[in-house]
Amino acid sequence: MMNEKDVVQIQEVFASVPINDVFTLLDRVARRLREIQRLTVEEINLTPPQYQTLRLLWKKDGQPFKDLAEAIGCTRPTMTGIVDTLEKNALVRRESNPDDRRSRLVVLTDKGRHLEGSTPDLDSLYASCCSGLNAVEFNQLGLLLEKLDKTLSCPC
Repeated sequence: MMNEKDVVQIQEVFASVPINDVFTLLDRVARRLREIQRLTVEEINLTPPQYQTLRLLWKKDGQPFKDLAEAIGCTRPTMTGIVDTLEKNALVRRESNPDDRRSRLVVLTDKGRHLEGSTPDLDSLYASCCSGLNAVEFNQLGLLLEKLDKTLSCPC
């Protein structure tokens, strides 16, 4: 949580760019990226949250609902709906969690595993969309956004 002195320092440092303008810009960039992602994964009949869930499972198969929901920033009931649809399309299945009887794991099926090879390479797509930034700038942006994400809190 920031104290009054921190807030004043930030306001002084960023006097040339109002903080509200920075957050408006972040929102606009996020909307554009979501639209690029939506149009791209729509070609393979997935929604962005379904695609994000599969990407997480392609990196590490057999994850609990709770971890998947946390990683993509949704509630557990929303994750249940996402997994229901993926399961209906035979891309994932639910399994018992050997480490916790109360939780279930989401596991890729063969069909879900093979889908990885036919999905669009969003990393390359994003890289081509961000060609105005060099590697150092892009890395700095990532580090700053991670820091903002970790420190952002609601003063309510």
